[in-house]
Amino acid sequence: MALGSLLGLPQLGLAALGALLACFADPGGAVRDRLPPMLVFGVLGAISFSGFSLILAYSPVIAILIAGLAIFACSFARIYGQAGLQTGNLLAVAIVLALDAPLPSLRAAIAPGIAFWAGATGAAILTLALWRIRPFHPARAALADLAVALSALAGDLIDLADDRVIDEDGFDHHARGHRRIVRDTIERARGIALATIRRRGAASQRANALALRLATFDQMFGAMIAVGEAMAVDPAHAPTARKALADLAPLLATLAPTIEADRSLDTPPIRAALRALRDDIATIDPAVPIRRLLDIVADRLSVIVTVSNAPGPVALADGGTTGWREAVSGPIRANATLSSVPLRHALRTAIVTTPVLGFVFWLGNPFGHWLAITLIFVLQPHFSATWIRAIERVGGTAAGGVIAALIGLDCHTRMELALSMIPLTLAAFAIRGVNYSAYVAVLTPMIVLLIEQIEPGLDQWTIAVSRVGFTLAGGLLAVAANLVLWPSFEGNRLGAARDAAIAAHRAYLGASFAALLDRVSPPEAARRQAGLASNNLEASISRALMEPHRGHDPLLRSALVTDAALRRTAGRLAILNLDKSPPEAEGALWLRWRDWLDAAFDPARGPALPTPGDVATPSAAESLRRLARQAELVFDAARLEISDARTRTQD
Repeated sequence: MALGSLLGLPQLGLAALGALLACFADPGGAVRDRLPPMLVFGVLGAISFSGFSLILAYSPVIAILIAGLAIFACSFARIYGQAGLQTGNLLAVAIVLALDAPLPSLRAAIAPGIAFWAGATGAAILTLALWRIRPFHPARAALADLAVALSALAGDLIDLADDRVIDEDGFDHHARGHRRIVRDTIERARGIALATIRRRGAASQRANALALRLATFDQMFGAMIAVGEAMAVDPAHAPTARKALADLAPLLATLAPTIEADRSLDTPPIRAALRALRDDIATIDPAVPIRRLLDIVADRLSVIVTVSNAPGPVALADGGTTGWREAVSGPIRANATLSSVPLRHALRTAIVTTPVLGFVFWLGNPFGHWLAITLIFVLQPHFSATWIRAIERVGGTAAGGVIAALIGLDCHTRMELALSMIPLTLAAFAIRGVNYSAYVAVLTPMIVLLIEQIEPGLDQWTIAVSRVGFTLAGGLLAVAANLVLWPSFEGNRLGAARDAAIAAHRAYLGASFAALLDRVSPPEAARRQAGLASNNLEASISRALMEPHRGHDPLLRSALVTDAALRRTAGRLAILNLDKSPPEAEGALWLRWRDWLDAAFDPARGPALPTPGDVATPSAAESLRRLARQAELVFDAARLEISDARTRTQD
């Protein structure tokens, strides 16, 4: 933009636009993960700017129909994950903008495409060359984030320890909030670590240390879940753990920057902090169950601190790898049905956007493209996300329009406008993952000032008011489209998410009993799957709660009770897995408990009476009794849902 101002070439604003959108297409992570989306976006965006401008001059109808098909493909690209979603949405924006100006000659049409490609490619090259290439840094940063999340979990356990009476609501809030965050952070770190290990090889010392630390952090998470469950079960002894937890939280926070910087953790200050943690744990009465669980946490932490390189290759399960052909065609085949949410969303987007593009062309307003752009960004696969996004975008755009107009009162030359973009750009990229409304409020003046560069002479107030008006219309149209075309309400999926969570916890229960009876290591894979299933259920509950008509749904109430019961089930299983194996003489009794609990967690069968009886170990007997109570809660929640549904039907 500054170069365009100095040389008197406002067309260089297209290069700035290409660079800006390419930066938004950057998914983050390792360089090899970041460059392909940016480069692909630059090439396809350039083709769009040149091709659609040329076709538009030949036949507006044909150009708009082809654009509708292209926007369908862009929307469908979400099947390839976050990178596909971002790149697809931004490419759709480039297509909409390319329909602004018909260019009758091939020579004239090539120029904007080259400018857009140059800007996008320049941004991609800066991604590769401006900072040092550190292939293991994204994985270390993900591990550092995990240490911070575990530190926050320990801090919340301190708050629970301060309450001598831990009520159900407090524990459920703790489990639903912090456990979900930590599990999501673990899975993100796992994905980045797997990608790094595939590229760099599993035999390297750094890869082994990375896998070992990730696995140990996951085991520590399981032990901390058990600590929280023990505190909820025995609030009277919870305060005894406070001092140890007060040592643990800052120690984990201290590890984070050291892990990210790839420095040794085995330093005198960290060793001293670890000794202080063990000393505080030693002051707890050995008869208190929390003491043993905190010892396990300290042991896992000691492994992370003292082992910088694993003694050999460490397995990190990822479900296998596929070739590039399968990676491309597999998601398409899996979603080639109208029951696929991504396919229905792509069809909905294309069906609504195509006539909007025709209306914008007929209207002839230079800012009409914001109607289509808002529609593309606001329209989401689920109704709850669509109407929340519409409110956020309209509110943020209104605030951003005012900011842009105020900047325009002081910045009059192109150079002043270009320089004003610097703080706006820094702020936008800093907050885009924090608050969407604030991000849009900063993004709006960026776009308004960019338009002022490309088409100088336009009044900022006119640009801002036009953007707000078309954004409001696009948000309303997106909400209406989601209500009319394949309305996707969360209630249609909430039952399946609840049943999947119950099934995952039944599998975790069965694997736990098998590990205890066979005297093998706890089932980490089954614990992970149960945690993921609970996170999926809670995400479904969150979407359902955002739907205005779901407030009194019996299924939603059942899912909330089930989710709380399953979180407690996972905590109790974590304690059970850390207990000593049962005596061989009690093997038959434990098998009866396994079969009883398996039936009790099956909503189709429900708990039988009586329970098989107490086992000899007091802590294990308490765990089994509490598991039985959680199973009864799950069954009662399902029965209550059926009863409420019948009552509503009769009414």
